[in-house]
Amino acid sequence: MINLGVINGGFSSIAYGVSADGTVIVGTSDDGAFGNANKAFRWTQAGGLQSLGVIDGGVESAAYGISGDGRVIVGYVFTVNGNVRDYRAMRWTEATGMQTVEDWLRDSGVVVPEDITYQATATNQDGSIVVGQLTNRNTNQRAFIARGASGLVAVDDLRTSLGAAATGANAALSTAGTVFNGANSRPLSRRVAAGQKAFWLVGDWGTDNHGTRDGDLGLAEAGLGYNFGPLQLNVSLGQSWAKQELTLNGRVRSDGTYLLAEALMPVSDSLWATIGGYGYWGDSDIRRGYQNAGVQSSSVGTPDVDAWGLRARLDWDNAYRVGGADFSPYVDLSYTEAKLDAYTETGGGFPAHFDARTDAATELRVGVNAARPLAGSVKLLGVLEAAHRFEGKGDRTSGVIVGLFDFDFAGTDYKQDWLRAGVGVEGTMGGGKGSLMLNATTKGEAPSFWLSAGWQMAF
Repeated sequence: MINLGVINGGFSSIAYGVSADGTVIVGTSDDGAFGNANKAFRWTQAGGLQSLGVIDGGVESAAYGISGDGRVIVGYVFTVNGNVRDYRAMRWTEATGMQTVEDWLRDSGVVVPEDITYQATATNQDGSIVVGQLTNRNTNQRAFIARGASGLVAVDDLRTSLGAAATGANAALSTAGTVFNGANSRPLSRRVAAGQKAFWLVGDWGTDNHGTRDGDLGLAEAGLGYNFGPLQLNVSLGQSWAKQELTLNGRVRSDGTYLLAEALMPVSDSLWATIGGYGYWGDSDIRRGYQNAGVQSSSVGTPDVDAWGLRARLDWDNAYRVGGADFSPYVDLSYTEAKLDAYTETGGGFPAHFDARTDAATELRVGVNAARPLAGSVKLLGVLEAAHRFEGKGDRTSGVIVGLFDFDFAGTDYKQDWLRAGVGVEGTMGGGKGSLMLNATTKGEAPSFWLSAGWQMAF
């Protein structure tokens, strides 16, 4: 053990950091020439203990960390700027001398409107990354990561933004699920007589605000069917879109095209089976927002989304009548699997690479459709449904903040049980049949409210 000494006859010194090869040591020492105020020091075998001083007008400093190559030192400095006196994270090199982390970032081209750091505690091999704490106002000393030419971000903000992007990506993945349970939630409404054809146009528009979600979605579809006698085959082509607002001014937008094929088959006089499948091809625009050195910033990715699904359903058509209304119970089982491709963000000071994700949804729905004649050809429609999702958690979200570190988040917890209710009207319109229905759900992985409008004709 050797004594590193003190500055100008001070009483004590403390060593806090050492370079990778052990040749440079940093810390703090009393400075006997300045009332024993703390000063950051740098020690080498050749030069001994040397004070790093302070920034003009300051009275105190300390060195807590040093880069692996021994060239960059970080810590804090007590600054005096007019009437403002505060601690700031500092960074020192032989070329620049001591400067605040904010000024270091400004010199590298980053916009930093105001000083927000408190102290720096460590740096990496070449000193290009600095970590520490933000200002201690209200005792909220949040950890930060600063990188030259990139900026400064609070660690909790960074984690929140990554989690929000992961949650928002679920919107892109779940868009495909609205195909079965939105426009095509009443397959028996497509039936025509044997030898006839059916043509339809349908659209869904709604909001998705369950839990922390805040968005809207919709789809538009055109379809054609033919009743061969033993079964009716339907084919639909549609376009769907969705948007979700995320925390820290982020958002997700997705749109895609889908193709749906279903067969309707009578099992008995009143029991009908529906078997179908679909494919979905889309893309997403995911903006992950965060505060960079106090300025709103974002990084953007545009991954593709592909999905496929299968459905099996039984409907007991007009199983019973109560009060002039016909009731048709049903059981619906569907499986959907969607993949969000891997992508690397662009823009912002802290872009990330996200690994590919695959989510699956196995849903059982038990419900009853109701129809009651009103005036003329107009019918009052209603539906009440209970849904259960078998998966309780989504796929993990993993990746890397480019140039910094890996991340791996557990999948989103899903609400597994919810109710859906709907009310609407149906009647003759323009040589065919028109319908309008308002739907609502209690919670879960389904839209909060949506309006379904459709028109179809037989020929």
